[in-house]
Amino acid sequence: MKPYHNMDHETLEREYSPSSCIDDIMVFINEYETESENARDLLKQSMQRDIKYGPEDRSYFDMFLPEGDGPHPIHIFIHGGYWQLLSKNESAFAAPNFIDHGVIFIALDYTLAPEASLHEIVDQVRRGIISILKNADKFGGDADNITISGSSAGGHLVAEVISTDWQKYGFDKCPLKGALAISGVFDLEPLVKTYVNDPLKMTLNDAHALSPLLHIPDQTCPIAFSVGENETSEFHRQTAEYMKACAEKGIETSYIESPVVNHFDIVMNLNKKDSPLFQAVLGQIRS
Repeated sequence: MKPYHNMDHETLEREYSPSSCIDDIMVFINEYETESENARDLLKQSMQRDIKYGPEDRSYFDMFLPEGDGPHPIHIFIHGGYWQLLSKNESAFAAPNFIDHGVIFIALDYTLAPEASLHEIVDQVRRGIISILKNADKFGGDADNITISGSSAGGHLVAEVISTDWQKYGFDKCPLKGALAISGVFDLEPLVKTYVNDPLKMTLNDAHALSPLLHIPDQTCPIAFSVGENETSEFHRQTAEYMKACAEKGIETSYIESPVVNHFDIVMNLNKKDSPLFQAVLGQIRS
């Protein structure tokens, strides 16, 4: 029995509502928007917007390139929003920090629910990352040094990507250098009976099929994890349980403590060069 099996509906909704720990979510959404716009203004000479990777309307990514011919390491960021909010447009805030360290930064977009099912979203994001892997040399990227990160729903999508059957796509093994999953949900069953599922319309079978905890790969890249101190107990438990299960499979894992921050501002540490969160990604890139 998992803790959520014994929760009443009110408690379950609160535990899986990240905004229950803060006063006003729009403070952080506005920060994503403002800092991303500032990053685009600062890096407009090195930015390539709306690069198409698939047939869907939102199969685009924005790319920020450091100076020089490369090949440069690549970092791909997958936004959160419970698979139903946000976009690449609010996801460029960390680009300046990565560029300063000689790393190509990519903000990946994907179709949101209810326009797409979660099965379709996972497949779309996977295809986007595979497209970048296979075309890295065309824009001065190093296909052997690609890392990914994602926050909230993006953390779940990171976990789904690293669970890919890579041989099916022409790779001998996981081609990624490392991954960072921030405040992710790795067991989707508790979401089925919450407001989160209203646009997703997941059945219990869908939730099980899309839960990274239930299909941990035998081999994958190193994975770093973090959860903000000011988050609900279920977000902390979800990461601890998934991280433990990965470690038991022999996957290299690490945990970055994130004091003070919450579910929404934790990710802003990716734009701070001395933050443990960014240093964890940089460590994967330089390993």
